Amino acid sequence: MMGDMQGDRGHTERGDIVLGWLTKLVLIISALGVIGFDLISLGQARFQAADRAQTAATAAASSYASAKDVQKAYDAAFATLTGTDTIETKTFTVRPDGTVELRLHHTGTTLLVEKIGPLKKYAEAVATGKGKPPV
Repeated sequence: MMGDMQGDRGHTERGDIVLGWLTKLVLIISALGVIGFDLISLGQARFQAADRAQTAATAAASSYASAKDVQKAYDAAFATLTGTDTIETKTFTVRPDGTVELRLHHTGTTLLVEKIGPLKKYAEAVATGKGKPPV
């Protein structure tokens, strides 16, 4: 009878060890998944910022070519923005040949980075766009 009790206890202890190991494995894989998602999202935000800056600058240059109005050019660039995008007004320039340059700020969507105070700055991507007027 004593042998049966010890056997059951050994079986329970092995189950606890496996359950503890499995829990740790799930937690580690989950943490790596969140970190991986945020890293991919931040990389994607950089590419999106560059693309959106170029699109905004091209729209502004096209508008300036037809209207010769800096405010309308800025409005055309602003109309292309989506979500959290912003354009620095102080860097928005129109050259005499109608070329437009601007800096665009885009915040990437992340699970953690954009929600943690000291890390928020890493969620923001900044890109410069340059658009030439249509020929």
